[in-house]
Amino acid sequence: MKDSKELIVPALRAHMGDWIYYITFLRMDQIADQIHIAQEIHTSNVLKDMIQRQITNRAGQISEYLLKQPQRFFNTLIVGVYGGSPDWYELAIGPNPHFEAPALAPELDGVLGVLRLDGTQTFFAIDGQHRVQGIKQALEQHENLKTEEVGVIFVAHQTGPEGMERTRRLFTTLNRYAKPVSKSEIIALDEDDILAITTRELVEKHPLFQEKISLAKTKAVAVKDNRSFTTIITLYDVLEILFRKKGRGWSEFKRHRPADDDISNFYVKSAQFWDTMVEYFPPLAEVLKSQPDENVARRYRDREGGHLLFRPVGLLIIASVVRQAKDSGLTERETIKRISEISMELTDEPWVGLLWDKTNRRMISGPAPQKVAKELLFYNIGGDMDQINTNKEELQREYAGLINRTPSEVTLARRYSSLP
Repeated sequence: MKDSKELIVPALRAHMGDWIYYITFLRMDQIADQIHIAQEIHTSNVLKDMIQRQITNRAGQISEYLLKQPQRFFNTLIVGVYGGSPDWYELAIGPNPHFEAPALAPELDGVLGVLRLDGTQTFFAIDGQHRVQGIKQALEQHENLKTEEVGVIFVAHQTGPEGMERTRRLFTTLNRYAKPVSKSEIIALDEDDILAITTRELVEKHPLFQEKISLAKTKAVAVKDNRSFTTIITLYDVLEILFRKKGRGWSEFKRHRPADDDISNFYVKSAQFWDTMVEYFPPLAEVLKSQPDENVARRYRDREGGHLLFRPVGLLIIASVVRQAKDSGLTERETIKRISEISMELTDEPWVGLLWDKTNRRMISGPAPQKVAKELLFYNIGGDMDQINTNKEELQREYAGLINRTPSEVTLARRYSSLP
């Protein structure tokens, strides 16, 4: 009688190094029923528990993806076969009455066949544990997924200490050299993340950014880049600051593509922010009206300092203050207007010594100067310091300390007595 756990699947047989592996696919219900996470490669219960916790944290996100994304797709799972080698039945490729088959290279002999696993083996995911657990959770809510198929690579796992060591090495190698998707790749390719979609639209449509934005994979603008106002990663981060929804659901929201009308509305709000920035900051208007080869950015970002908005750090600080003021009840336009009345020259107070090192002619990095810069700007436009968990005296002490002065030697400018 056939074992209920028996698997008979078409496959390709291949080798790399000293591994023999089989490339095939399984239905999601087969994956959920038969594939375990890689606890079996550790004898320590502590390490097993650690693996389980790490998987549980991400499995829910993958389950949501399967349930909500109609264009769902996974890359191949790598599955260890424990407790016996699979049976391999080669298939021969012979003449076809409908067309003349091409001559096959000798190395293709024996590649195509049928893989039989008789039900006595145990399967565990060497690579793809989160996906396996996510599949299990998704099937608990939606059985219609069970017939969908996912690519699988089977590798034989040997018993005993040496075999477990060999499999652990494969497990760590696959994870160590798997390169996470970078933020620049998300921005370029993600069709679900509304920030990525809007960032691309701004780069393509808005004259402030058309051929005047760096596509580098870092937030910083290259020293020799005289054309770009800012970087695409900074633009994405500005939108994140301005529009991030409060609460824990924001990351999940970015994983699912909104309706087209919502995307359009989001773009309109984003473009409106930049239009208002251009209206109140003449250097941005100059960039917008210029041709890319005029290199206008060179006038506002150089070795002598330049304009705060032309430094990614400065742009993010201003975006943070706009968001804070809007959350406090001030309109976006009024907030930007108030900020525009403050000098943006890095060689002026309060930026010199705080964000700009005049002696070494470079930006001062670090979270402490950026925090104080945000608080100073928020205070200057009339912000309520209680809302950012500080007060004037504490801010004065922090600011003075960062620029190597005593509190009595610094004065905090305040153009507006309060927000609305």
